[in-house]
Amino acid sequence: MKALLAFGALTAVSFGSWALDQDVFAASPHTDAAAAHKSAPAAQATKATNRHGKTAMRASVSASIHSQREKVKAPCFRDAVTVVHFAEEDTFPLTRCDGSVAHLAVERLSVLARPGSAPKPQTDPSALAKMKGDKIAPGIRRLDPKLVERIESMIEHFSKGKPARLEVISGYRPGSHGSYHATGRALDVRLDGVANEALVAFCKTLPDTGCGYYPNSSFMHVDIREPGTGHVTWIDASGPGESPRYVSAWPPPADASPNRAPEETSPAAVGSIEEALAKLDRGLPPLPADEHSSAGTAREPGSARESKDADEEESPTPPKHADHDTPASPASPTKGTPRFQL
Repeated sequence: MKALLAFGALTAVSFGSWALDQDVFAASPHTDAAAAHKSAPAAQATKATNRHGKTAMRASVSASIHSQREKVKAPCFRDAVTVVHFAEEDTFPLTRCDGSVAHLAVERLSVLARPGSAPKPQTDPSALAKMKGDKIAPGIRRLDPKLVERIESMIEHFSKGKPARLEVISGYRPGSHGSYHATGRALDVRLDGVANEALVAFCKTLPDTGCGYYPNSSFMHVDIREPGTGHVTWIDASGPGESPRYVSAWPPPADASPNRAPEETSPAAVGSIEEALAKLDRGLPPLPADEHSSAGTAREPGSARESKDADEEESPTPPKHADHDTPASPASPTKGTPRFQL
């Protein structure tokens, strides 16, 4: 009996070991279905979590892109200005809202301020902007960007948000040797609706700027001086075709005869003024003279006087009139001291 029980126990152990090896107790299909049914909610929850994560990631990326677009906004420009040079005109902004020179403003203004002997380039201004050096096209010099800033300052002061129209009478003149016009640093202009007296008065508030007033002409002169120069001003009372006649004030004194020419500052008086100023500061180099020719000048109908390039082929006669960047004198002005008071 005992032997029989021992045999039965041994058989049971052996079968159990075999069953484990053969996976006899593996789950049946019914058991798998039940387990899958129990785990379905967990799987769905996992999928939902994944979908939520992807949605959140998309939202985060979209927000990041929108933020970057907000940072890279379209550039802000000040109001466009219509610039006219005789029969040509162009309308474009001169500066950005922060006061910096607008893209292509220098090139577009340089084209309008070219001498009459230079043909208008047929290339796009963006191509002209890529040109290296001072020349952007045959016969056309790139203007000093600071000149654009000075012009914008004048327009901003007087336009008060209204459309502005600037007439360029003369710009780059390669034949005016020793002049700021010859280096693309000067313009003769007038601003529609603004008296030249007012333009010159405001010009005198700008640092390192030359301001020429011609009461018997149709324009005023503005140029760019070296940093630290201050502002330099003069008054030339001469008319079309006349030699320069520099005066110390305008209008003439009240006791002047109506039929008498405006009182002229004598060469001796000018020399005394210049000598006194030179004693204060002899460190500045002599300032270049600016020759504006009115002989053979092209004029618009009704204009009192226009300046002209001295080197242009259509001007066969020598200049009869000169309005200077500074009055002709060997001495130099003091930094920040106007040569004549307007």
